[in-house]
Amino acid sequence: MSDKKRPVVSELLAIGFEDAAQWVVDGERLKHVGERPASWRQQTAIPNSLYAFVSGENVLYIGKTTMTLNKRFAGYCDPGKGQATNKKCQLGIRKMIKQGKTVRILVLPQTIPLKWGDYPINLAAGLEDALVQAFKPEWNGSNGKHLTETQSLEEAF
Repeated sequence: MSDKKRPVVSELLAIGFEDAAQWVVDGERLKHVGERPASWRQQTAIPNSLYAFVSGENVLYIGKTTMTLNKRFAGYCDPGKGQATNKKCQLGIRKMIKQGKTVRILVLPQTIPLKWGDYPINLAAGLEDALVQAFKPEWNGSNGKHLTETQSLEEAF
C-alpha cells in the first residue's frame, strides 16, 4: 500500500471544481441550495457535469450526469424504487445534517465543448473513474469497492 494520503476537497477545487451549493432539509424535504441563486440555476441547467458531495475536507461521493444537475439531483431529493445510489446518498446527507454537519455540493460543469476530431468528449465521463479511484469516496463504496455511478448501475442489472 502506498504512503500517499487520500486526496481532499482542496484538490478538487484546484482542478476546477466550484463550491456551489449545499444540501439542506426543509421540513421533511431534502433540497439543494446555491450560494448565489442565479449562478446555481445556471450551473444546474448544464448537462454533462461532474459533481461531488463533501463535508469539511472529506469527499463523500463523486458522480457524473449526462442530464442537467437539476434533473439528476431530483433523484437524491426524492429517490424512486430501484435507485439504490440515490437512496444511499440521501440517507447519508440527512444523517450528516442531523448531526449538525454541512454537506456541500461541488460541481465541474463542462462549459467549453471538447472534441477529438469530429467527436465530442464528455469531460465528466472521462474524469469520474480516475477521481473515484483516487479519492475512494465512502458513498461510492459497495462491499469495499469504490464504484462510479455507471458501475453501480451495471451492478444492479
